[in-house]
Amino acid sequence: MEFSKKEIKYILVAAIIAAFVFSFNEWGIEKFNIATGIKNLFIAFIFCSVIYFLHSFAQKLVADYYEYRIEFTLIDIKRRVRKIGKIGRAVTIPIGPIITLLLVFISAGKFIFLLLNSYEHISQKEFRIGRQWVNLKEFEEAQIALAGPLSQIVLLIIFKLLLPFSVVFNKAMFITSVIAIYHMLPLPKVDGSKIFFGSRSLYIASLVFIVTFIILIFHLSVIQTIILALLFSTILGIMYLYKKTK
Repeated sequence: MEFSKKEIKYILVAAIIAAFVFSFNEWGIEKFNIATGIKNLFIAFIFCSVIYFLHSFAQKLVADYYEYRIEFTLIDIKRRVRKIGKIGRAVTIPIGPIITLLLVFISAGKFIFLLLNSYEHISQKEFRIGRQWVNLKEFEEAQIALAGPLSQIVLLIIFKLLLPFSVVFNKAMFITSVIAIYHMLPLPKVDGSKIFFGSRSLYIASLVFIVTFIILIFHLSVIQTIILALLFSTILGIMYLYKKTK
């Protein structure tokens, strides 16, 4: 498993945009202070870099298990530019980062919206020789996508344990929580949509677990949070399956 130069570039771009969003209103309390702003931006950038790197690493790990390759990418749309008498070339528009930055400027940093990253499949069918299905199945896709948000849960546990050593990890927990929730939204190209369309029951159970975990981790111990989050997700998952089969 390795990261290409393009992936590293995209991870850093996603991290700096996310850091800018989270530190937008942290450039001084009473008046603008560039030193304070740069410090807060740098701290947010470090945390966001770790979050997005681990996010991609976790998804690559699960993809490797299914003998498949994926690459971290920014959310974009491709449009073909038409030219008279010529075949138009495809243009990639990073629509996710554009929307994210527009909303933070329009709301003056009061509304945090993150629509930044996704992943693309690298077609190498020889990796899946011997499997019944050459192409990736929907449930396998859902598991790969879910690995990303679950990596944020792991980070929340680590940051919670480190919280007694520095209050900066409280900010790290907030950033991680927001990114995890946005990754679970069932929007086009976002992890949440891949989980939702790959397995509804997995999506509901994982969504309940992640949201419950995020709510409780700020108030309870790690063990209590894990137990209660698993309990709620299991109960609601069973209720959904019962209603579906009824």
